[in-house]
Amino acid sequence: MELSMDTQPELKSSKDIIVYLSNQFPNCFTIDGDAKPLKIGIFQDLVERLAKEEQFSKTKLRVALRSYTASWRYLHCIKDGANRVDLDGNACEAITSEQAEHAQQQLKESKEKAKAKRMAENKNKPTRANAADKKAKVHTRNSSPKSKPTVKSNPAQPALQKVELSRLKIGASVKVILGSKPVPAVVSSIEKEQVKVKVSSGMELTVKADHILL
Repeated sequence: MELSMDTQPELKSSKDIIVYLSNQFPNCFTIDGDAKPLKIGIFQDLVERLAKEEQFSKTKLRVALRSYTASWRYLHCIKDGANRVDLDGNACEAITSEQAEHAQQQLKESKEKAKAKRMAENKNKPTRANAADKKAKVHTRNSSPKSKPTVKSNPAQPALQKVELSRLKIGASVKVILGSKPVPAVVSSIEKEQVKVKVSSGMELTVKADHILL
């Protein structure tokens, strides 16, 4: 019975298949530590040894093996003179210098590709310093004082001066401090400390002498 390619596989990922193989053939496959060089043609050996298993298809097994032998850990173990192993861990043919050189070239190219990808990702991702600087600039821009419309100041007003009642006369033209500016008025009567004046609008007001300017 061959590995079924029609049965729905239970092990879907290459990682799961390699874990399964490491459990079935611990002297050949490993999931951590140093890897062992695999015998050439080990795929066919697996097909024969796992003929009664239906947990994954031949296609998925082939993909898992390709992923395993392309890993940095595996490529690092392909060294000139090292022996390959079969499913039971028995030593087989030795690795040639050409095979070792090819594996090291693959390892170098894989690391360079990973480095380039990492640099590209870091280039497009703002660093903490840049993010903090950008945040500070936004804060500075938002917190900087905005120009305020120019407000025309009122001309300086005469300081209040206390006017002696003896200098005031009924009918005299004076200025009375109302609010923020003096208003023209005419003295209409004087009673002790209170002075009654009539402003230009016709309204009569009673004020103290120190609110009147001559």
